[in-house]
Amino acid sequence: MTWKPFAALAGALGLYAILRSAGFYDFTAREAEGLSTLVQLVGSIYAVLLAFVIFVIWGQFTDVEDCVIRECNSLDDVLRFSRYLDADSYANIRRAIANYSSHVLRHEWGALGDGRSDPQAETIFLKFLASVVEATPRTDGEQRMHARLIDMAQKASERRDERVARSLTRIPPTLSALVQTIASMLLLLVFVHPFRYWYTGAAGFVLVAALLFLANFVMVDTDNPLKGVWNVSSAPFGAIKT
Repeated sequence: MTWKPFAALAGALGLYAILRSAGFYDFTAREAEGLSTLVQLVGSIYAVLLAFVIFVIWGQFTDVEDCVIRECNSLDDVLRFSRYLDADSYANIRRAIANYSSHVLRHEWGALGDGRSDPQAETIFLKFLASVVEATPRTDGEQRMHARLIDMAQKASERRDERVARSLTRIPPTLSALVQTIASMLLLLVFVHPFRYWYTGAAGFVLVAALLFLANFVMVDTDNPLKGVWNVSSAPFGAIKT
């Protein structure tokens, strides 16, 4: 945990004490009604905008979670039905799926969390596709199963592309900057508001600062579905690997 927010809060409280003793709040007391109106207006705008952003981010978060589950379900279907092919084809497909799942867990997951694609993961996935396409059916039953496995592998490919694309999606920087700017304006208005007693002003400022910090933390943390305090679980890939 970084101590910068606490240091900034302590500095703001020190400045508040200096301005209080210098009579700054005697001046702002003349505009108390106008400042109260601004606090309500900016606070309402911030609440609506934050709710919209959190709704969009949470939808993106759950989409990534669903994509992980769907892709792993597709891989599991390929693995399950490939048992009906010959032993060599089944072993090749199983090995390819294990290699792909292992690479996703060890490398691609972290790369996507950092906002980078992983070309090596795509290469390993193509080897998995090749293991399915190049399987050699020996009977009519295996021929029909092989055609079905190719369809399943194609579905896994589509779901992989969707997972990667959604994992790399982030909130637009301009929207994030807008939310943080409005939060800063709200905090500033509370800071200069002329509370009657210094301790109520200081307590109100600390409370609003803490709430805004937590709101921004939730927004930033959930915006990255693969890293942070709360993130999408990689357990489905671990289950496929084993």
